[in-house]
Amino acid sequence: MKSSSTPESEDSDNGNPAGSRNGKRPGAVLLLNRQRTIRADWDEVGTFLFRLSSQVARSDFSVCFLSDQGIRRYNQRFGGKDQATDVLSFPIEESGNGPQEYLGDILISAETAQKNSRRYGLRLEEEIKVLALHGVLHLLGYDHERDDGEMARLERRWSRKLGLPQNLTGRSRKVPTTVKAGSRR
Repeated sequence: MKSSSTPESEDSDNGNPAGSRNGKRPGAVLLLNRQRTIRADWDEVGTFLFRLSSQVARSDFSVCFLSDQGIRRYNQRFGGKDQATDVLSFPIEESGNGPQEYLGDILISAETAQKNSRRYGLRLEEEIKVLALHGVLHLLGYDHERDDGEMARLERRWSRKLGLPQNLTGRSRKVPTTVKAGSRR
């Protein structure tokens, strides 16, 4: 198991870490790898998650990589579906007292990500990035099943800004369903 937070950039502006806004540090990400069969460039993934945290989420969150069997158990317990899925998001309930420091947790099936990367002609790391962006938007309260395209538009915009080759909501309906386990909207 690898557990790490992606380090902040050495570049600085007036003593603040690169990417910080108004003297606040960018969000941090805890990356947990709880599966052992799929190999990826976890440093590349961690660097992207840091960008995602500082540019999109602006808060802390965690990403845990599981096997299909592991994510299936979570999907059954919290989503009521007895099947593996690609990504699950578990947002923390809002406190109502300003911006949240911690958004919640994202679970990604490394096995399903690998299958989908082959299916869509992407590198595994690119597929993981697509899933992570989708998960973060769910943590932020967006729900593509109920928001009349708001999340899809936002996901397309951020995919372009972050240099991703695709976005999850833009794929055909034949893709394995992404489930959001909790909702804040």
